[in-house]
Amino acid sequence: MVKVIVDTREPAIIPVLLLKLGVDVERQPVTPGDYILASDCAVERKTTSDFFNSLYSGRLFEQIERLRTSYGKTLLVIEGDIKEELMSRRNPRAFWGALLKIQMDYNLPTINTYDALETADLLATLAKRLQSSSKEHIQPRHKPKILTVKERQIYTVCGLPGVGKGLAVRLLTHFGSVRRVYSASKTELMGVEGIGDVKAEQITELLDTPFTEGGSRKDTFNKLTLSLDK
Repeated sequence: MVKVIVDTREPAIIPVLLLKLGVDVERQPVTPGDYILASDCAVERKTTSDFFNSLYSGRLFEQIERLRTSYGKTLLVIEGDIKEELMSRRNPRAFWGALLKIQMDYNLPTINTYDALETADLLATLAKRLQSSSKEHIQPRHKPKILTVKERQIYTVCGLPGVGKGLAVRLLTHFGSVRRVYSASKTELMGVEGIGDVKAEQITELLDTPFTEGGSRKDTFNKLTLSLDK
């Protein structure tokens, strides 16, 4: 019987659909990837909203790089109505730019499925094709993420309100270190492209508000907007 290993964080509907299609399913933690279809083939699945969120947070290309270095055959599945998602985004060209980079620079095939049923059909079809000529036992390949100092610096600055990866890089470039970013005044922060009065106020408010264990939050702190830098 054809078998697919499914990451435990994936929605239950897809394993159920795979079982109905005659595929044996084993659920276990998988990283990188979400579905292991053969010993050398893994699939990363993202909904349209997941794709945008991981793109703006800076996780997307790191995940793709780990996937490609772990498996010889890889596939990215974007599940959902792309047109509808693009209509709700302020910068739809970011999607096309990312998609071009994935396919042309990373040579990673990308397929769009409309819903979970189409995704399950695709996975079952590909798994049967790969396993029809091989009896090799399927085994996920674990490749843990090891952050460099630079990546940890960017990750740390991304913890500030309204700061995505692009803005974090600009802040670090401007101030030279994480410590200087965190000690910058509101006026100094506003000297960096992408930071206006509101965002600078949100950052300084977060950094300067005294911590009280178990205490109530300030009303102004509740109003912080954590929009990603685009």
